[in-house]
Amino acid sequence: MPNDYITVKALAAELSDLLAGGKINKIYMPEKDEVTLAIRAKGENRLLCISTNPQNPRMHITNVRKENPPVAPGFCMYLRKYFTGATIISVDMAGEDRIVVMKALSRNEMHDEITVTLVAEMMGRYSNLIALDGKGNIGAAIKQVPFDTATKRCLLPGIKYSAPPQSKLPPSDKTALTAALRAYNGSDLGAFIAGAFAGYSKQTAAFAVRLAGVENNKAQLSEQEISAVLQALDRLGNIYGSPLYSPCCKKSGDAYTDYFVCPYDDGEYEKFPLLSECIERATAAKEKSERHREHTRELNRYYKNFIAREEKKLAKSRARLKECEDAQYFKKCGDLITINLYAIKRGASSFDATDIYDPDGAQVTITLDPALSPQQNAQAYYKKYAKLKRTVNAVNEQIEETLQTLDHARGIGAAIELCSTAAEFAEIESELASLGAIRKKSVRDKRLRPASPLEYAVDGFTVLVGKNNLQNERITFKTARGGDIWMHAKDAHGSHLVILCDGADVPQNTLLTCAEIAAFYSQTVEADKVTIDFTRRKRVKRHPSGKLGLVTYTEYSSLIVKPNAHEELLKK
Repeated sequence: MPNDYITVKALAAELSDLLAGGKINKIYMPEKDEVTLAIRAKGENRLLCISTNPQNPRMHITNVRKENPPVAPGFCMYLRKYFTGATIISVDMAGEDRIVVMKALSRNEMHDEITVTLVAEMMGRYSNLIALDGKGNIGAAIKQVPFDTATKRCLLPGIKYSAPPQSKLPPSDKTALTAALRAYNGSDLGAFIAGAFAGYSKQTAAFAVRLAGVENNKAQLSEQEISAVLQALDRLGNIYGSPLYSPCCKKSGDAYTDYFVCPYDDGEYEKFPLLSECIERATAAKEKSERHREHTRELNRYYKNFIAREEKKLAKSRARLKECEDAQYFKKCGDLITINLYAIKRGASSFDATDIYDPDGAQVTITLDPALSPQQNAQAYYKKYAKLKRTVNAVNEQIEETLQTLDHARGIGAAIELCSTAAEFAEIESELASLGAIRKKSVRDKRLRPASPLEYAVDGFTVLVGKNNLQNERITFKTARGGDIWMHAKDAHGSHLVILCDGADVPQNTLLTCAEIAAFYSQTVEADKVTIDFTRRKRVKRHPSGKLGLVTYTEYSSLIVKPNAHEELLKK
């Protein structure tokens, strides 16, 4: 996506038109690298999203109000102190780099008017959001940097703010740009401009070459062609408000894949009135995917570490069980010594006996402790047998318990990928803590309401689908009544599905649709055919182990279906 000088300059001009003179009413920080400002401007309420996500830095008007964390981070508290109630003076581009500066008129603790500044640097992994006081000193930064050798600057409170140095030629230096174009010696002109000139992405540079009417692979440029290229770059640099300006999203089927200040080629585009809307639509899918991966990363780490620990424990238990295979041998030795007491001399180190347990009567040699009497040797072998027998029973119980724990934990692992809200992440964290996967359980904020299950409307019936074990427990044993229909994938981890029918008969087509949904939200989602069991809720009981989400059920029927999410039936 061309998040370059041309795009950011047009965006800053658009935001200035929309927000200048507006009042900042509220400030949120839904993500650790994202801030949302609620602004009342020109008679409208708008949300300004500023993200410093390295993979997707952006600044735009949004319609999406994200869920806020229970406790506001320090940077958010600083912004609330100095920017809440402030009036936006201007939104401009700083210099000729991807930096947008928003100045606002606010008041300090003494109620004196002060000018505060918010600097949004949208430069990939170096992206940052910095709040400045009236003197241009850093008050707070969303990413504090003691000293960065790459940018050659320090970003800490109290330090004078300075923009990152630029090594490429600035777009305003026409003399240097002309000299550079004269030195061009062939190959890819668009790539040459993007590499030598500051602020131009390869896409924008290639479009500028086409706009100038110059062949991209020319060996050398004439003075007329150099002038045409510079004029094209000027047109793009001042595109906002010009006839050329036409914010649009590039499409691939129904998906938006990129955004531009105007169509760059002959591909399929959809135009929008605001560049902000283009940015939001084109980055929505990537943003959702990145955030989900970011939020689940830590939970997956805890989960995988726990699974690895339990599997290691299981392997040790099985190895120990194998060591106990000699238990019967020790009992046999004790028996043979007892039978042959009369023939064993005290002080002997071994003796040969006929194996009465062998059909062929084979001879065996039994080792003895010379310091012990024959009777004491027999008792020693019996004690070893008794100890190993007790060990076998204990290890078998331990193996069974570990297998059940692993089985339960793998169900939690599948539920992690379904998380989408703070409440759902908190529920998964609580489950992992109950297993011991998280040593120190964080205190769950009381303001977080229990997460809601997925809710479908299927042929007039309300259908609930649990996204984790806590939700499965709630919809099965608290929400559903005895006559409702309960569904689950056979012999596989998955969501509980409940059809709220209160004992009424449910049509076969409805059952098939719900079975397809239950199959989709199970571990067998990749299979072509999945067996789904269903029965009345009154025949579903909690599992004797007491583990959350585990149940037993009787008098059930089954359907074989292909997994299908049926998103068109989801209630919004």
